[in-house]
Amino acid sequence: MNIDIAGKLFPNITTLIIQLCSTGVMLLIFKKFLWTPMQAYFAKRADFIESQMNEAKEMNEKAKKFMVESEEQARESAKEYREIVERARTDAIKVRDDIVAQAKKEATSKIDQAQKEIEAEKQQAKDDMKEEMINVAIEVASKIIEKDMNTKENQQMVEDFVEKVVK
Repeated sequence: MNIDIAGKLFPNITTLIIQLCSTGVMLLIFKKFLWTPMQAYFAKRADFIESQMNEAKEMNEKAKKFMVESEEQARESAKEYREIVERARTDAIKVRDDIVAQAKKEATSKIDQAQKEIEAEKQQAKDDMKEEMINVAIEVASKIIEKDMNTKENQQMVEDFVEKVVK
């Protein structure tokens, strides 16, 4: 068996050139039909992803803006609520004070009226009592006059008697 080892170790030049030409043609075909469309696809995909990220950022910014606005509205609503409650409380206190003042005024008026009525009734009772006393005194005086004819003393006695009873 005679094997040519040196021929097997070194490649054949024609085969090498054909293989290099075939590889070059395949690279050109690959570049034209696969590499350029893949580049365009990857660029398009990158643009899509970037637009999605930008859109997400914009939506995030809008969400933050809406969050700030809603917080501001919530604060304003709470402030308005507190103002309404405070105004209602103030109005209620005012109404209560008005009612109390009116009730006091009416009570004072009724007390004054009752005192006037009491004074009038007292005066009427005094007048009635005085009149009754005068009648009694005149009757007593007439009896005394029948006994004794001194009218000045009798008059003085009647007046003293009336003064003591009226006081």
